[in-house]
Amino acid sequence: MKFSINRAILLEEIYKANKILDLKNPNPTIGGIFLELTMDKLTIISTNTVLSFKSVLTNNNADLDINEPGKILIKGRYVIEMLRRLDDQYVNFTAVENSELRISTTSSEFNINILDAEDYPSLGFREKGTILELDGQEFKRTLAQTLISIDEWSKKLSLSGLNVHVTNESVIFSATDLFRISQKTISLTDKETEEINITIPYKTLLELPKLLENAEKLKIVISEGYVTFVINNVLFQSNLIDGQFPNVSAAFPQEFSAVIFVESKKLLKTLNRADLPNDDGLPQIINLRIEDDSIYVKSTVSEVGNYEEEFKDFKLEGTGNLVISFNSKFLLEALKTFDNEPIKLQFVNPTRPVVISKQRNDKLKQVVLPTYLGN
Repeated sequence: MKFSINRAILLEEIYKANKILDLKNPNPTIGGIFLELTMDKLTIISTNTVLSFKSVLTNNNADLDINEPGKILIKGRYVIEMLRRLDDQYVNFTAVENSELRISTTSSEFNINILDAEDYPSLGFREKGTILELDGQEFKRTLAQTLISIDEWSKKLSLSGLNVHVTNESVIFSATDLFRISQKTISLTDKETEEINITIPYKTLLELPKLLENAEKLKIVISEGYVTFVINNVLFQSNLIDGQFPNVSAAFPQEFSAVIFVESKKLLKTLNRADLPNDDGLPQIINLRIEDDSIYVKSTVSEVGNYEEEFKDFKLEGTGNLVISFNSKFLLEALKTFDNEPIKLQFVNPTRPVVISKQRNDKLKQVVLPTYLGN
């Protein structure tokens, strides 16, 4: 194998491939990054047996100049470090007797050991199946708005991921840890003829925002037991979670006794002041006493003190005289997903969840259960 390529582009792709590797895997082959060079492209592949990554570089997107095809298996961390230390725009890769890799520029040269490429497993990337096409940046925002409610370590496996439910006109993203629910609906321009209901693992979703950094379009390919994200020249494939995701929409209250209309930024500032630090690092409990023209925000930490503030910059519809308490972490994280927009908080009573959404539409909903204080 022998080729030259744009150093910065290659570094970025190897860095992405290296991110998903499980360095604790006892099989050193799985801990490597597989490079296969043909006469027209360089394919970069990595896997941790659950997630798999594939990137294709060509002359058009990476200034690839091919001299001799071949395949090698590299230790990504060492190659990344070497590429970072170089300043040249282009770098040369040469495999030496299938045991070493020479990385050189006009003035520098590194030699590192490589793994046996023949031992690398053959990975099947699924590019055929039910296809869902979304705006890349909208999907990235959706992840930021919903991942807060996932319990990665839930004993109920179906709760440890993001549920994607596709109907003929929309796709609904839902997550819950049984104390809160995050749900985002995106309308589809093209109607889907097949209903889809899958749950994607949390660890898979954590890696996606990095790949979506500048992506305008995203294609999601769903096949039996797998989901593949196609982003520009990259394929990112993951197993799906088995098990039935709960019907979280059934937990949404339909009738409310009080609705508060408020600027999310203003309410957040007040709640942040009430979120007192404590020695054990546990989330604070924030108590809200809602009256017709004031909301009294109160919190107490035994070893620190207490905080109370009167908040008046809101509009109330319905009946006040409601006292309700929340886990500060859950409530603050929910409010932060609305990007300082006007929101509404819909209340039923002190024991039922609050439903938070934008004033203009309810495409994004955050549902937070109250904390019962026994008073």
